[in-house]
Amino acid sequence: MGKPEKVEMGQVDTMGQTQIDTDGLMRELGQYRRFHLLNYALLALVAFSVAHYGINYVFLVADVPYRCMIPECEAANSTEYNPPWLDSALPVGGRERRCSSKTPLAPEQDCAAGAFSDELRPCEHWLYASRDTIVAEFNLACQDWKRTLVGTIHNIGMLVSLPILGYVSDRWGRKRALILSCTLVGAIGSLKAFSINYEMYVIVEFLETVAGASAFPAAYILTIELLGQDKRVLTTAFLGIMLVLGGLSFALLAKAFPYWRTFIIVVYPPSILFLSYIYFLPESIRWLLSKGRKEEALKIVEKAAKMNKVTLSEETIRQLTTIEEKVNIDEKKEEEGLWMQVMRSPIIMTRLVICSWWWITCTFVFYGLAINSVSLAGDKYTNYMLVVSVEIIAVVTNALVLDRIGRKRTLLIAFVVCGFSCTAIAFVPLNMPWLATMLYLVGKIAITQAFSGIYMYTSELFPTHARHSLLGFCSMIGRIGSIIAPQMPLLVRI
Repeated sequence: MGKPEKVEMGQVDTMGQTQIDTDGLMRELGQYRRFHLLNYALLALVAFSVAHYGINYVFLVADVPYRCMIPECEAANSTEYNPPWLDSALPVGGRERRCSSKTPLAPEQDCAAGAFSDELRPCEHWLYASRDTIVAEFNLACQDWKRTLVGTIHNIGMLVSLPILGYVSDRWGRKRALILSCTLVGAIGSLKAFSINYEMYVIVEFLETVAGASAFPAAYILTIELLGQDKRVLTTAFLGIMLVLGGLSFALLAKAFPYWRTFIIVVYPPSILFLSYIYFLPESIRWLLSKGRKEEALKIVEKAAKMNKVTLSEETIRQLTTIEEKVNIDEKKEEEGLWMQVMRSPIIMTRLVICSWWWITCTFVFYGLAINSVSLAGDKYTNYMLVVSVEIIAVVTNALVLDRIGRKRTLLIAFVVCGFSCTAIAFVPLNMPWLATMLYLVGKIAITQAFSGIYMYTSELFPTHARHSLLGFCSMIGRIGSIIAPQMPLLVRI
């Protein structure tokens, strides 16, 4: 795949759609002035908040210590987790210690050494050392598949959401898609705090993700469409840093409010405030122009020019005020629909296939490493913050190299480094845990660099009027990787 075709700036794109010189218009407005900075701040809040929802199941559904209750030795309402007789009643260690107990030699004997045989029996009731997660709340002891299923269901919701909200974005506007996604995730996600059983929790998790998974793609598209093509690397870095800050905030909030219901009540409801963006956030000028809605675009452009204190050229005003008749070929293409246009374009089809494979790889490795971060030795909140913090290295590196050595070369290097680092972990001696941790972090930096790069590269490979739909399709296919990733901790047993 070579350099992406230019599909804007008054040329005819790969699907035959003629557009105004939008890059020239954006440069004329100025790209880092009052109008733009206000919108960057609004969109930064979206990226910051997204980090609180995207992978919070790593804490809300985390495993907690638990053990079998021994009915011959303790009452059903017992709260003592480590009584002195416990070791004589339970197997030595491993999964058996959590899910089975020794059989007493005689019911009337005291619970002491020698009172139990080596014959094991399955547990019927458990005692939990912590009730911070849904494991204790919904009695999920010895059902690890139910814990990991939450992450899988979450990512299936993303698979469903991305094409729907991508269609909404390209058909009815970036702004509507963003506000719809941001507010619904807060409203629906808050319902998880009132779950009465595991089934209700999983259903709400799915609906929350369907509603909110497209918030970041919509914010990303809106941000890059505010800028000229030469400033998109900085945009990606900016949003990447906001995601890192959001991730750090998420870990701190999870530590401050460890009980899962409290965490949800604190984090989710504020998202409903994004409804106010109806009044504060403008629609994408590029999207309006791609749809031929020049009058609406002109109002936003005039407002931006006034805020930025710039004077528009006569040529720009002429282009924005000239009403052109729609030609028959455009009407025909509108009737054909997006996917018919895609199928008729070998270039777009090729890009779609390759980008989809990139996304599968990135989501699988990125989420797999993030989920396993809480399993590293030490405090799980600190570990998560460490793993998120190193993403800044990837963001800064991308900002420095993407324009210098190119998108494709950067992606290839990132994939190779990640692959070697993660594979090498398997060959690290047990007495060198520091080396395994270092390789783990190098792999996380590399895959974050790749993930950040494909967001921008994918968006550049497709024309404006179909950008969010096709970016959403690639991301949707990529969710195959993130659907599988939560199940990876179960492979530890194998």
